[in-house]
Amino acid sequence: MTVADPNAVGAAVLVAVFVLGVLAGLAKKRAGLLLGGLLAVVVLGLVVAGVSGVDLSGPREDLAVRLAGVYAAVLPPAIAFVTGWLATRGTWFRRALVVGVGVLLLAAFPYAAAGAATAGALVP
Repeated sequence: MTVADPNAVGAAVLVAVFVLGVLAGLAKKRAGLLLGGLLAVVVLGLVVAGVSGVDLSGPREDLAVRLAGVYAAVLPPAIAFVTGWLATRGTWFRRALVVGVGVLLLAAFPYAAAGAATAGALVP
């Protein structure tokens, strides 16, 4: 595992966002920090998607592939942040359940299918 490995960098980013979600969940103004954190994660995800070459202004037939790329850049950090925020309250069983569901969502979310469904809804 090196810094040049994109999987290692992605995992480190997700762990950092999860920890930020935990810290936001433990703070006094939890709801405001949840909304602010989600907004920040989505904006940063869109910036990363734009920097990494996801272009939403190209031909419409490639819209599903481009949207899948945007989903892949935005949803994992958002899921990690909300998982961290939700994991701060409740019993240990509930916390483990929330983290388990978050990990399953991160691992099994159908980005390509979601991109195709969104493109199908956007393009008549």
